[in-house]
Amino acid sequence: MRSACLFVAGFMVACVLPGAAAADVKLDASAAGNAVRVAVPENANALLRLGDLYSDEANAHRDLIKAFDYYRRAADAGSDGARLRVGEMLALGQGTPRDVETGLAIIDELRRNGDAGALTLLGGFYSRPELGIAAPDLKRAYQYYRRASEAGSDSATLRMGEMRARGQGTEQDVEAGRAAVKGLAERGNPFALVALGGLLSSGDAGPVDVAGATNVLEKAAALGRPEALLRLGDLYSESGPVPADYGKALDYYRRAAAQGDATGRLRVAEMTIRGQGTKPDVDAGLAVLDSLAGTGDANALLFLGNLYAASGSTVVPADLPKAFAYFRRAADAGNPAAALRAGEMMSRGQGTARNAGAARAMVRQVADAGNPYALIVLGDLLRDPRSYSIDKDGAIAAYEKAASLGQTAALLRLGAFYSDGGTVAVDLPKALSYFGAAAAAGDLTGKVEAGAMIARGQGTERNIKAGREMVRQVAASGDANALIVLGDLLSRGDAGPVDAKGAVKAYTEAAALGSSQALLRLGDLYRDGMVVKKSGKRAAEYYRQAADLGDAYGLYSLGQGMTDRALGRTGNPAEGQKTLLQAQRSGLAEAVRPLADSYINIQGSRRGTRQALALLQTEMLAGNIEAAKHLVGLYRDGYRAGGVLLVKPKPDQARIVLAQVSQDLTRSDLLLEDLMFAAASKKKAGYQTILDRIDELAPSDRQSLVRALRNTSPAAYIYVAQARLRELGLLRSQATGVLDQQTIRAMRSYCKRTGAGELCRGSPMSSPTADMLSYAF
Repeated sequence: MRSACLFVAGFMVACVLPGAAAADVKLDASAAGNAVRVAVPENANALLRLGDLYSDEANAHRDLIKAFDYYRRAADAGSDGARLRVGEMLALGQGTPRDVETGLAIIDELRRNGDAGALTLLGGFYSRPELGIAAPDLKRAYQYYRRASEAGSDSATLRMGEMRARGQGTEQDVEAGRAAVKGLAERGNPFALVALGGLLSSGDAGPVDVAGATNVLEKAAALGRPEALLRLGDLYSESGPVPADYGKALDYYRRAAAQGDATGRLRVAEMTIRGQGTKPDVDAGLAVLDSLAGTGDANALLFLGNLYAASGSTVVPADLPKAFAYFRRAADAGNPAAALRAGEMMSRGQGTARNAGAARAMVRQVADAGNPYALIVLGDLLRDPRSYSIDKDGAIAAYEKAASLGQTAALLRLGAFYSDGGTVAVDLPKALSYFGAAAAAGDLTGKVEAGAMIARGQGTERNIKAGREMVRQVAASGDANALIVLGDLLSRGDAGPVDAKGAVKAYTEAAALGSSQALLRLGDLYRDGMVVKKSGKRAAEYYRQAADLGDAYGLYSLGQGMTDRALGRTGNPAEGQKTLLQAQRSGLAEAVRPLADSYINIQGSRRGTRQALALLQTEMLAGNIEAAKHLVGLYRDGYRAGGVLLVKPKPDQARIVLAQVSQDLTRSDLLLEDLMFAAASKKKAGYQTILDRIDELAPSDRQSLVRALRNTSPAAYIYVAQARLRELGLLRSQATGVLDQQTIRAMRSYCKRTGAGELCRGSPMSSPTADMLSYAF
């Protein structure tokens, strides 16, 4: 029989090895009743064992209410072990209403008496802030573990070794930390074997040793620990120290599931739905998830919530009310991540009535307990105009506090805060400092972001070689996102000479890891034919593969390519329109833009125009911001197709629509609209306004603006291009907004300077030339 073990936040605190009599107890109704008759009130040990049996996660008849009652009775009979469990369950709200204060008081009294279990439990509380019991304090947690270890707790020795190897709450000493855990592992401690496997494979606790990690985790699995199989599955299913191998990952998850592990079943279902390591079978995967959710499994409920909340997924149609219901059920089952997701949706009125104040209060309550993930969510809500008024100082404070608690994700958020222009004017040096801090803390995404900025000269002096190398180092570990960024640096001409073969290689490797984004990049390369030979057929194949992975942007790109006739003989506009409808129905808000345009272009009539405008109006009223912005653009700039004016410019109507949705737009959204209105004025004063304020935008938004100007206001496009080329010393004359030979030569000189001269050989008003010039801003 398995031992009955006490876990806190996923860590083993102590295990009770049942004696011969206890080993014969089976938790079916009749046997449990017999056991109760054996356990007289004064028999504290028997009551404690019954509590352990009913609280064991591996037991099919787990009943936390019964477990708490047995522990309470055992505590009343004098058992300190039962008092510890009563304190823990009160603090966590397991089997009884949550009472953190009373629970901590019980545990602290035992701690003062030198109880090793109490010390270990407190170490868990102070090192796992997501429990919401105590503000995180890794130094304090480490000291609790140290004292518990000295009192003879193997569990504390294990946690202390992990923290020492990772430098959490104490100075990092990889060798000593690993040695402590290894010593327990060599004595056959299965939990230590699992922990050692984590230390050898995670990359944050010394050099990665995949063979060593696999060896010890297999040993733990042989001792009946399904979490070892889960770690092995995670090792091969995620980008990291080894390339993703979905077949291996699925095999490990199936072995865990065969042992009855719910998480293993969840992972198998997830991979079955996504077609990772097996043929995709959405119905089979959903059946397993529904079965787990029916038992109240919080993780399954959370996964289903995320599945139905995902906009732009082709796996299942987005269903926000259903997603919200799953999140609420998972939250009620004690999952803090689900509570945060429910709060986010409530703040935006997604799938439920909008109540931004209550939502923020709900998230803030979790954040005030020191939960760093809640602090990050709070920061996100405080800078999101859709979730009530913006509080930029509050957002910064929330992110900074989360960062102080060791969350590198908060540093990434701060980097984005100062680089995306959504809340404040762009400050690239400050953004780079935060991405650099995340990189210094070992965060791979931070290293990639910092490397890309250095290669492009954003926020610092441009250093193509050093920046590319930073990204290349992360890409070499099999990180799909790093491979995509590397491909971007090699293909776009804004970070050094174009290396088409290198870009295709990087994207292809990322695609092999299951990245739909990489497939979309490859599709774009072959659609545009800028750095590789144009092939509409190959582009369409890549877009279809992305869609098959559940990414609705694959449908979006495929449909738009067909309606714009950008894919050669692949498909036709009518087929493209149907594909865009699929993308829209999957919940992809952006799909409404090319879909509306297709009504105008394909029908080429007033009727098609009315249909497009009606679609955009309907979507805008339903909360689709992309529809609103496109409607503003159509009214502001008008729309021509085949030389025929199908939408007459109505600037006043455009401003009315903009005013209706302005409260839901970010700072950068509003600034972009203001600058487009300045361009529509067709006056040099308006063009100068664009130059004066364009640096307040994120680099990507600046590039989008310049590209849009080429189509909607050619004179404004030439004017801002001339001004920037003059700043770069490539053009002597003043900006006029008139294309002349000097300007054409300056444009081509700029392209040559960036190492992408071949991209600007065509017309100065061509899309490739505009793309290259946009990178000058």
